[in-house]
Amino acid sequence: MKIDKERIISKSTELANKCASELGLEIVSVEYVFENGVKILRIIATSDEGLTIDQASLLNEAISLKLDEEDFIDEEYYLEVSSEGIEKELRNDKDITDAVGKYVNARFYEKVESFKEVEGDLISFIDNNLTIKCNIKGRIKTIIVKKEQISKIRLAVKF
Repeated sequence: MKIDKERIISKSTELANKCASELGLEIVSVEYVFENGVKILRIIATSDEGLTIDQASLLNEAISLKLDEEDFIDEEYYLEVSSEGIEKELRNDKDITDAVGKYVNARFYEKVESFKEVEGDLISFIDNNLTIKCNIKGRIKTIIVKKEQISKIRLAVKF
């Protein structure tokens, strides 16, 4: 029997959003993946203050009950409910705006000022331009990059 991955993700997203809403949480992403020989329904959630372990546990229980009631996944899988983590991906303009003043990692589609990737403090996000202050080999450099040039941007831990 062929599993309809898109249907699983769509229905799971709908259920997860209902459960999260009741708990005052927000679903960030839902994916159905095959990793290390195991099927995983991975649900990432957040709240304004970040997701606590207790909130993740409550959300996991609520989603698990709904999935059991609906019973639309015809194979064994694990349900994984977690937070975005400390190095969360910045997925939209709001995430980027909220990250101003924080340390970020940005990867580019093509080299920007001879760099394919940088880490540094996000100084500003104005008119789709991000200003990132980086320490490159002991020298402070400020890079201005258009949002469209960024393949992925996330919060980063500064060492």
